[in-house]
Amino acid sequence: FIDEAESILGTRRASRHSNILSTLVPMFCSEMDGIDSLGEVVIILASNRADLIDPAILRPGRIDRKIRVRRPNRAGAREIYRIYLTDNLPYESAILESAENRGAAIDRLIERLLDAQFAKREESKFLEITLRSGRKESVYRSDLLSGAIIASVVERAKAIAIKRAIANEAVAGSDPGRLDGISENDLQLAFDAEFRENDIFPPTDIAEDWFKLIDFDPENVVKIAPARAARGANTAHHFSGIV
Repeated sequence: FIDEAESILGTRRASRHSNILSTLVPMFCSEMDGIDSLGEVVIILASNRADLIDPAILRPGRIDRKIRVRRPNRAGAREIYRIYLTDNLPYESAILESAENRGAAIDRLIERLLDAQFAKREESKFLEITLRSGRKESVYRSDLLSGAIIASVVERAKAIAIKRAIANEAVAGSDPGRLDGISENDLQLAFDAEFRENDIFPPTDIAEDWFKLIDFDPENVVKIAPARAARGANTAHHFSGIV
């Protein structure tokens, strides 16, 4: 298994200067051809930019099965949340009292989280896209969601709950019943913090990278801009002239 495959198996370019890809890619291809005769050996490459991998690597007979993993929709996000919000985590008593059993209570919690996080609200808008026809489309936080982001949100929520428990320990004294666990508000705060504190988009002015990141087809797009620019942010940049 090779992650970030484009970093070591990138497209070779003609140049006077020595380039390690000029030797690494042919060597990898040769190794692939030799492995093919072994049987019961699977080589997996993972990349967010498969278009940057040398075509010789991806030709039939080598890495010839391509699986595109898109960002999770609501159903996918529900399954991912259920992996990280396990039954053995401590939850706020109000959450556990909302259903007949612990599992059902967590399922209801996740549904409320998804209702808020997949809502098409102005404050959850992240990117504005202008098409050649003049029509504008918006990209929301939910369109940028990934398994890694969900995992980070849950970890942030745990940290918030732990800090609150430590701060309230002196008040609660020896009564553990007064120390609640993770709350719905903790998870919502963690979700907002994840998008507020992290730069979701690539640190580059290459608009193509933005589209690759959000699984958006760049055809007929003439301009993209962070939605925060429309709300008056001074740090936003506009990109135009995209073919």
